[in-house]
Amino acid sequence: MDIKPQMIVNQIGLIAKKIAKVLIYAFIALVLLYIAFKAWEYQAESEQKQADKVSQTQQSEKFANGSQYVATYSPLLVGGSSLSFVQRPNNEPLFKYLLGASYPNFITALEDSAPLVYVGPQILGTGCQKLGCAVAQAALVIDPSKGRIYAALIEGGKVSYFGLTEGQAAPPAFEKWASTQIVELAK
Repeated sequence: MDIKPQMIVNQIGLIAKKIAKVLIYAFIALVLLYIAFKAWEYQAESEQKQADKVSQTQQSEKFANGSQYVATYSPLLVGGSSLSFVQRPNNEPLFKYLLGASYPNFITALEDSAPLVYVGPQILGTGCQKLGCAVAQAALVIDPSKGRIYAALIEGGKVSYFGLTEGQAAPPAFEKWASTQIVELAK
């Protein structure tokens, strides 16, 4: 009788060893699968980052070329509506790129727009929100000599500039416009 319980214990031990082996192999397979997935994920992310970088470079070049083109013919439009200038088919994509998520606010702030005027060598276009000039105001500056376009938005007394490179001062036309608008808002 002692042999049967011993055999049962041995068989249970063998089955336990087989189950442990299967579990170890399954664990190793899962770890290898996880490593393969992470490698694939990293590769996909790096490819996406590279594609985004190329796209961003292309957009920047397209914006620079478009800005140069707009700045070249903009003197012909002095005296026209600032809002109409921004919404021209050739100009709208440039302003959407320049302003990003602030574009709708900029258009709203230009609803009651003034004509484009020369301020020194630069062209200034201004406007404010219809029936709410104290709420939002916007301006754009075109510098034909540099081929650059800039935009500014005043919301709640805070001025945001668009199109300036890091550390670049705002164009003089903006400075004069912004200081005048903030003083008027304070009244």
